[in-house]
Amino acid sequence: MPYADLHLPPPPPQAASFFSDALDEVRAFVARADGEHSRVVHGSGPLGYEWHGLDGRTVAVRWGRTALAQTIRGAVGAAVLHLTVDGASTYVFGRRRVRAVPGEAVFVPPGWEFTRHGEPGTMVAVGIDPAPFAAEVAARAPAAGCDRVPGAQAVALSRVATTAVAAAIGDMVATGGTGSALPRRRHGEARTLSLMAGLLLDGTDIRGAAPIAAKRLAAVESWIDAHLGEPITVGRLCEIAGVGARSLQLAFGAQRGMSPLRFVAERRLAAARGRLLRAGPEGDVTGIAVDVGISHLGRFATLYREAYGESPSQTLRRRPGRST
Repeated sequence: MPYADLHLPPPPPQAASFFSDALDEVRAFVARADGEHSRVVHGSGPLGYEWHGLDGRTVAVRWGRTALAQTIRGAVGAAVLHLTVDGASTYVFGRRRVRAVPGEAVFVPPGWEFTRHGEPGTMVAVGIDPAPFAAEVAARAPAAGCDRVPGAQAVALSRVATTAVAAAIGDMVATGGTGSALPRRRHGEARTLSLMAGLLLDGTDIRGAAPIAAKRLAAVESWIDAHLGEPITVGRLCEIAGVGARSLQLAFGAQRGMSPLRFVAERRLAAARGRLLRAGPEGDVTGIAVDVGISHLGRFATLYREAYGESPSQTLRRRPGRST
């Protein structure tokens, strides 16, 4: 792996490792290790999937490689910086696209659902627990307010910044990242936390959270999931949330990276995918789409392929346990 090109340390012998050419095995393993997601592979030949992980108390490092292009859809529970080593990727957050080429990084906020169209290649991911990350950002930018969160974005990495990231990862590698109280590991994790916050606050997009508590927004999202088959307007969502349109827009923008109606559209796509996977080859794409509130079938097919890397009919034809 070309980690040396970015001066990044390769995975150490003590890292947990996983190798597979079977797509279903990869899906199941990554779901256990890093959360549920959708994964579709493009092209033919061995998948060549390789994963290495090292977990500290608040920071985790992942090294990954694949020999085929992939479309991955999901969300992360940590604040994650994806470092592209080789092979470019395009990230889609709602309507926003972020392109990353080798030597560049993309920040993925915790809880933000996204799609990544990735070319064959290598990536290193550095994840930080949300609570200490939010505390670090709030302490550095008190004027922004403690409920402000960095949005998804491309992160410019100078040679100095890349060297600093490599050194911080190196401290975890050297001490095993085992969660022990070794000073070097603790300092390495602290430096990683500080470095990532600094990179994101350096001329970055810090979005203000609207005056809607996370619990209230979660209740609105639960209502949306329960009423996908019904007509949903911004006005109806304002009634559910008990706030005006501006506050609703700001809250979804800050905490989900998209508008309220785009969030509804994405939840409908997710619901359609779940039903298509369960329906089997005898299911009806049109009927499933209509049931979850999707009326424009041509637009549905385009958005679905963009999100999941395959058409609705391809998902429908997939049988349980069969790799794509």
